[in-house]
Amino acid sequence: MEHKLAALIVDDENGARRLLKKLLEETMLFIDIRSAQSVFSAREVLMNFEPDMIFLDIRMPGKDGFEIVHDLSIKKKRPGIVFVTAHEEYAIEAIKNNAFDYLLKPVDRFELKKCILKFIETMKEDVATVRLDSSSDSLKKISRLRINTRTGTLFINPETILFCKAEGNYTTVCTGEKQHLCTMNIGKVESLLPGNGFIRIGRSYIINFEYITLLDRKESSITLVRDGETVKVNISKRHLKDLDLI
Repeated sequence: MEHKLAALIVDDENGARRLLKKLLEETMLFIDIRSAQSVFSAREVLMNFEPDMIFLDIRMPGKDGFEIVHDLSIKKKRPGIVFVTAHEEYAIEAIKNNAFDYLLKPVDRFELKKCILKFIETMKEDVATVRLDSSSDSLKKISRLRINTRTGTLFINPETILFCKAEGNYTTVCTGEKQHLCTMNIGKVESLLPGNGFIRIGRSYIINFEYITLLDRKESSITLVRDGETVKVNISKRHLKDLDLI
């Protein structure tokens, strides 16, 4: 096993803690197993320990095991909670508290290992999802538009574009002070832009909705602002409805 787990056992019965620790050690899936005999002592352990799994009794003197679940609900990285109890009637409440699993005493070693292996598979799936999301975000960050001009090719981050304006079979791409004349019609430019955030206004304009700060109906214009830079675009009144702001 490439990654071994850390666990915390919380149970007020000394014999139950020792037996469960022995069963966990038998699986050879854990590198660190710690114990606590109450909710209070568990809180002290958790101040300096981040277990992957917590094996938690419910009915204990003082506060019950659900108190620990409430404590962990505010943490970004929440361990897998496995309730280990002799009281079957708590199963529904355990599910409501987002328990990973629920084991009845006396704990069956095969059911226990099955639970742990299921948790490991869940961890792998979560890691794979994070990697996929991270990879997707990276691709979005490095994505550039390839814009052909009369003299060569420009690579433009779509987020920097304020608007695009049709110039016959050509298109002016405005990124603020800079305006680039590309040798593609506005329809082709539109097909290259991300699906969200850009709005086609009539036949002549594509506007980045992110930077619209003012729609002036009287002057029939749109004001765009990015990084303190202001650009005003005149739009015919009959096309202002394309913004769905009237």
